[in-house]
Amino acid sequence: KQSYQRREQEAVVSTQSTGALDCEMVGCGPKGRRSALARCSIVSYEGEILYDGFVKPMMPITDYRTKWSGIRPKDMVGATPVIEARRVILKHLKGKFIVGHDLRNDFEALAFKPHSRLVKDTSTCVALRHLAGLDANRKPSLRVLTRLIRGLDIQKASHCSVEDARAALELFKAVEDKWDETSNPYLGDSYWEHLT
Repeated sequence: KQSYQRREQEAVVSTQSTGALDCEMVGCGPKGRRSALARCSIVSYEGEILYDGFVKPMMPITDYRTKWSGIRPKDMVGATPVIEARRVILKHLKGKFIVGHDLRNDFEALAFKPHSRLVKDTSTCVALRHLAGLDANRKPSLRVLTRLIRGLDIQKASHCSVEDARAALELFKAVEDKWDETSNPYLGDSYWEHLT
C-alpha cells in the first residue's frame, strides 16, 4: 500500500512540477559562429504556455539562422534583454522536472545548470529509441522521433520553440513510466565541465 501511495505521489509531482523547454538560437560574432539565445518557450505538463518570448542577445546578431531558428530581424523589435529574460525563465524552471530534446544547448544558452535528476532529455532516452524502432546507439532528432512515434510531422518550415517543446513533452509522456535515467548523460560530471 505504501509503495502504491508513493507512486501516486510521484505521479502528482511529475504532472504538477514538469515543464518542457525549448530555445532558439541566433549567431553572433564573426560569421555568426557564437550561438546566443533569441527565443525561449516553456510549456506545462498539459501543454499550456508558461513562457514564450523573444530575447535580445547582448552582442549584435550577425546571423539570424532563420531557416532553423525561425527568428527574423522584426522579432528583435521590443525583444526582452537577455539578462531580464533569463531571470524570468529561471524562475519558471526552478524546482521543475525539465523535459526537452538535446537540452545541453538550451542550458548553455541560459547559463543554467539544473540538478541532473530533474533533466528529462528525449534525445538520450533509450526507451524512446526502442519505441521508434531505432538502434539504441543512434541519437535521433526530435523530428524523426515525433514522426515515428506519434505519426506527426513537425518543423515543416522553420523551428518553433513552442511546437518543439510540446513535441518533446508528448514523447516524454509516451515512455514516462519506462524512463531510463541511466541513459541520461547529465548524471555525469563531465557533461557540466563547460559551465563550471
